[in-house]
Amino acid sequence: MRTAAVILAAGRGRRFGSPKALIRIAGRTMLEHVAAMARSTGLDPVIAVVPAGTAVPPFVIPEINPDPEAGLSRSLQLGLAAVPVEEADAAVILLADQPTVTADAILAVATETGDRPIVAARAGGRIGPPVLVRRTAFALAQRLSGDIGLREVIGANPDQVATVEVGEHAPDIDTPEALDALAPACPGCGERFVPAPVDEMHPYIGASTGCWAAFGEVLAREFQDIAYGRVHRHTVDAYAAQHPGQDDRRQRQSVALHLIGICHWLEHGVELERLNAITQRLASEKSDWPWLDPPSSHAMTVADVLKARSGEEHVRLVRAWAESLWAAWARHHDTVRRWAAEALG
Repeated sequence: MRTAAVILAAGRGRRFGSPKALIRIAGRTMLEHVAAMARSTGLDPVIAVVPAGTAVPPFVIPEINPDPEAGLSRSLQLGLAAVPVEEADAAVILLADQPTVTADAILAVATETGDRPIVAARAGGRIGPPVLVRRTAFALAQRLSGDIGLREVIGANPDQVATVEVGEHAPDIDTPEALDALAPACPGCGERFVPAPVDEMHPYIGASTGCWAAFGEVLAREFQDIAYGRVHRHTVDAYAAQHPGQDDRRQRQSVALHLIGICHWLEHGVELERLNAITQRLASEKSDWPWLDPPSSHAMTVADVLKARSGEEHVRLVRAWAESLWAAWARHHDTVRRWAAEALG
């Protein structure tokens, strides 16, 4: 059976306060997370029902909902109508506010071999997305109106519905509190990551577990491939300066030395061997560096660097990251530049 994906992403996010599909987690919007997962399971085409002006990933076909206020039913109807007859016999319905939906859950409904036209995921005795709808059942959605989705169709037509167990449903991100529970903001860079198990956190780098795990993934690439590793020093400088931690002696020294390193690289073109020697000398002097109040926001994070698909792109992204970080620390430039000049002697 040829199966498409239909992602419902046109909601205004009234309870959230902004369009939920565009909320960023680990460097990608929630819509991008769901679309990538749909694509990874082989669903094709991937269609997203979105408001006018919403950007979608290149592999996603946008279906514009000109009236999001008409509710979920209108998005569902538009999405099913957009599934091309010549390309798909069914569609898996997904929600853009469920960024942690799994491949296993999608495949569970997409590969169910029974003859009922609707297949819904079940977990904990509750039915929810993802839901497979075969083309013979598309017309059932046309009877809906308002902010109602497939739940009403399923409840009204139990004889046409099969269910498959999926362990647990992905949580809906309907409120800021739900987002904080799923992916708390990193105290250093502000990027949101799903918490990750880590063997050990750095003693004074101020990062969330998810952010620290993402940094570990970047370091693994640099250790395994010299094309990535040639900017390892600058990667460490950028990450450490972006995660200053609390006002204490080691944290103050870390921020000062890593900002000096970034200044030396970007503004003086200091070569790596000399840069390392300067840092080692400054660290051995045990100076009591002052605390610099960190920036409140950042344009780039380690999540953006993880998007690199080649060593060349990685080098470019690390430099862009360092440049954006240096710009974020602008109010302390005079101080850091003085330190950098003194260190060059």
